[in-house]
Parts: sequence; C-alpha cells; structure tokens
Amino acid sequence: MKGIILTEFVEFLEQTVGENTAQKIIDDSQVASEGAYSRVGQYDYHELIQLLTQSVAETEQQAEVLLQGFADHMFKVFKRDYQVFFEGTDNAISMLIQIDNHIHVEVQKLYPDAELPKFDYTLQGSQLTLRYQSPRPFAQVAYALVGACLKYFGDKEKLISSELSQDLKSATFVVATA
Repeated sequence: MKGIILTEFVEFLEQTVGENTAQKIIDDSQVASEGAYSRVGQYDYHELIQLLTQSVAETEQQAEVLLQGFADHMFKVFKRDYQVFFEGTDNAISMLIQIDNHIHVEVQKLYPDAELPKFDYTLQGSQLTLRYQSPRPFAQVAYALVGACLKYFGDKEKLISSELSQDLKSATFVVATA
C-alpha cells in the first residue's frame, strides 16, 4: 500500500481526534512502521487495518463512520493535490466511470509500483453499476469513497444499492440519478 493512504489517515486522525489521541492510536496499534510513513513509501496494507481497528476502540465510533470521514478527507486531498483526476468530470457518474481508464492510469504514472484495485462498470441510461475487485479487503473503503464522490459533486446522483463480499475483496455499487 502506498504511504499516501497511511500519511493521510494519520493526518485525518490528528484533525478529528487531536494529535495526542492520534499518537496513542498509533502506539496502541503496534504497527510495524511505528507510524513513520512517507507518502511515496510502500507499506503492508494490514497497517491501515490495525490503525482503523485501534481508532474504533479508542474513539468508540463505528468503523463505517470513521471510514466515511476518512474518505471525505481523501477526496479533498485528491482535489487539492491531483486535479488531473477531475479532468473531464462534471458529476459523480462521470468521475466513477473513469477510475480505471483515467484515474488509475495517472496513479500508475505517479507511483509505478502501486497495486491498484480494479473497477469496471456498466452504464444503462442514468444508472451506473460499478464493480470493485481487489486482493485486499477494502470494499468498505471503496464504499466510503463512492459516498465521498457523491457528496463532493452534490448532484442528484445517489447510491441506490451496494453489495460487499464477505471477504471484503469485491463489491458492486449501483448509482442512479434520483
């Protein structure tokens, strides 16, 4: 996993629970890197799981709530630091359909060793079916990022259904104009 995800998760924690609590979460999670992340470094994805698990224990917030807050944070980071991701998009569906053929292409240019999940889609009229597949159990992260995308664009598109696999390595999301 690229370090940007972990550095931004730590920054998200610092902003939402404060620096002292964020450091306690890092210390108590006993991550191998001890929370010393570089945006361009490569880390075991289990560190994010450990940090999230410890964040839930420390804050008593549900994982879904923390993940949605983190996804909202990441979407702002994407807009601030990676405006190329937003080229040619004017609504959530236009952004979601270009994850693999535009956004992930740009990510690979920036981070050639990144191991990215796969997305494919079917668009029928104003309904998008987006399928997520990853070797990592991050379907809940994908769900939260879809929600962050919908929130960011603030248009009439809504997530009307989602199905996450039990192992959280795949998911199907249906987005439609309300």
